Amino acid sequence: MPGIGKTAIAHSICRQLHERKQLGGSFFCRRDDPALSETKSVLPTLIYRLAEIFEPYRNLVVQALQEDPQLTPNLASGEFFLSALQSLEAHSLRTLVLIIDALDECGDLATRKQLLEYLLKACQRNKWLKIIVISRPENDIRSFFDANGISGRDLGQDDHSRTDIRHF
Repeated sequence: MPGIGKTAIAHSICRQLHERKQLGGSFFCRRDDPALSETKSVLPTLIYRLAEIFEPYRNLVVQALQEDPQLTPNLASGEFFLSALQSLEAHSLRTLVLIIDALDECGDLATRKQLLEYLLKACQRNKWLKIIVISRPENDIRSFFDANGISGRDLGQDDHSRTDIRHF
């Protein structure tokens, strides 16, 4: 439901993770902002933020940019995101978390699915990396989660969550 506090919760989670030095990056989608309503903007932002906090990943991104100066944010695709993570020789000693808020306001059915596939592969291949997606439970997003055994919580249906949100 709109206005239930999803974005407020996302900001709170980001703040807590940042304080613990576990926030790997975040992206806050917005339907009314062209720069924030396209899924093609999500991964370049997460690549940049993860490179800021995690030096071994930053070194790989810098190396890729030096080797290919034509690499632009639009070309920094899911394959680039995954290959840089796969190339890491050193893994983070602490869990790093990437947050995506309002995914339902970003892209279309096909591009959201592709983004979720890249994020799922990143987590499966890198146990130290976690992703939190905050979104309205659109059919395409819910179906992707169900098909891949990803658990979720519907804040609009959970009585305990409603109490927690009101308290927050």
